Amino acid sequence: MPGPEEKKLIKAAKRERRRQKREKKKQKNFFVRGLVVLLPTVLTIFIFATVVQFVNTYLTKPINATILTVLDGNALGWQALSLMDVDPRATTFIDLDGLPTSLQDRIGVGRELGTIDSPEALAAVENYRDQRYTFIRDFASLAIDRAALRDSIPVPKWVGLVIAAIIVLFLGYLASGFLGRSLITGFDKALTRIPLVRSVYPYTKQLVDFFLSDNELEFDTVVAAPYPSEGVWAIGFVTGGGLKTVHEELDGTYLSVFIPTSPMPMTGFTVFLPAEKLIPLDISVDEALRVTVSAGVLVPESERVTDFDEAHERWHALGLEASSAADAEDGKA
Repeated sequence: MPGPEEKKLIKAAKRERRRQKREKKKQKNFFVRGLVVLLPTVLTIFIFATVVQFVNTYLTKPINATILTVLDGNALGWQALSLMDVDPRATTFIDLDGLPTSLQDRIGVGRELGTIDSPEALAAVENYRDQRYTFIRDFASLAIDRAALRDSIPVPKWVGLVIAAIIVLFLGYLASGFLGRSLITGFDKALTRIPLVRSVYPYTKQLVDFFLSDNELEFDTVVAAPYPSEGVWAIGFVTGGGLKTVHEELDGTYLSVFIPTSPMPMTGFTVFLPAEKLIPLDISVDEALRVTVSAGVLVPESERVTDFDEAHERWHALGLEASSAADAEDGKA
């Protein structure tokens, strides 16, 4: 058996180990708390940057490209360009590499020269193009540098964004009428008949409808419900007074409760639970859905556990006691 001095040394060593563990825990907590402070800002910036990039790539750029194609891709568009003081036939836009070698030699244009500096040369180029002008302009055939031409067309980049917003507003207005709803329904049905598309489109539509639809959910009360078993609690929505037969057979008040699943609350379970076992929650339906979608991460301010750190301290205290007991057993061994 160890003597009194040895017991004191053992206790001092255990206290030192506990102190070191507490110091390591504090350092770890500093890092975690730093992440808690930083990540919301970083994620917010990332989400907005992603949305802006998506809009620019899939809306603004395609719309701007369509506008430019309408302006420079046909004879009517060229007339509109002339009103903007842009002449696609100008020397600036001639693609020297697109001219036949024989024409380059005849007008004295070498690749090292890179320009046409005489009216005669320009007239020769126009004479070459005369038989190639059609309503739809073929830039390769006409030896026109399309990139240089488009850079000179005074169409602001934000025009695409404005037109995209107008299109979205128009579709929203169209969808609010009977004819528009019929067209959209027919379009949805057509997509659900296409192989591969039908395995993706309905679910993406459900997801978008859930987050962006202006239809309010017809739920009466947000509750904590004992589901799927006693002692286990889930967020639920009281959707009605239940079924008459259930009330009569079980001799009580059994309310119908919708239990959404995480992280996709569009699906879930409809259950009938005794009213006295439901715990009303003082949060809105939107707040409850955020809790469900985030798997409990996004908790409303009014429902946050303020003594969570204290609970952690108690858990760690239990862990330290367990480790101390194990250390004691090791000491006995």
